[in-house]
Amino acid sequence: MNLDMISDILSSMIRIATPIILMALGGLLCQRAGVFNIAMEGFSLIGAFFGVAFVQISGGNVYIGFLGAMVFGLLFSAIFALFVTRFKANHIIASIAMNMLGLGLTSYLLRALFDVQGRLAPDTINKLPLITIPVIKDIPILSSLSGQSIITYITIILVVLVYIMLFKTKTGLSICAVGESENAATTAGIKPNKVRWLVILISGVLCGLAGAYLSTVIVSQFSENMVAGRGFTAFTAFAFGNAHPIWSSLVGLLFGIAEAIGIRIELAGIALSPSIIKMFPYALAIIALTISSYTNKLKVSGVIGMKRKGR
Repeated sequence: MNLDMISDILSSMIRIATPIILMALGGLLCQRAGVFNIAMEGFSLIGAFFGVAFVQISGGNVYIGFLGAMVFGLLFSAIFALFVTRFKANHIIASIAMNMLGLGLTSYLLRALFDVQGRLAPDTINKLPLITIPVIKDIPILSSLSGQSIITYITIILVVLVYIMLFKTKTGLSICAVGESENAATTAGIKPNKVRWLVILISGVLCGLAGAYLSTVIVSQFSENMVAGRGFTAFTAFAFGNAHPIWSSLVGLLFGIAEAIGIRIELAGIALSPSIIKMFPYALAIIALTISSYTNKLKVSGVIGMKRKGR
């Protein structure tokens, strides 16, 4: 495997991981605030549909598509926020309901608004330009960071901003406080429901952006259920990354490179199922989560603390 091939795989990894990281950022904010959000699949599917819908309506303007996707991602997530804050619905059941609603609603709107079934390809779409970074474009390996969509670079900036917000600002402290102890947060003058509304709406916007990236940048069309489990992959990413922006993003890249290698194997016609390669991150996540759960159990029981005192 030469350097050019490695650079190509890494470039594909970044493109594939971009929507997963965007969803994971929204999900980990919810997790930090004590909201168990697995509705990212539905949020992103809404974003994917309205991203293409607004591109079609605007005559090919992809920026209008992204704006529409984020707005409707926010509106759709507001329904979820209403159920889990106002009506105190079970987070898991509400999430499953939102995913099912997203799938059914996009399929219905596809027929009702555009009179098509299965998929919608815009008549024209002005693709986002790829940004070339002069300093690194000719350097092997590092060249994978060049020639990406502007959304990818926005995602990198968002990872840093979410990290700063969570751990360096008063807003982040409020989010973490609500997730740790709602009663203690209330005593400190924080309004838990307000915080939860905030993180869920942010999650909706980020998932809407991720969905629009899938439908307008990666495939240039919307098809039914096209998110295809990426919302659950994003959940695995931030669960494995301990709801930390940096670690969750690295896990997202791990999923990205597994899929990129799987695609390469499939194109090369190698007698190895790409599914085996794609399975590795999930197997690693299960192992890591098992170890983490076992370690936490030992901490709760005091076994680890006793060992340290014995030393």
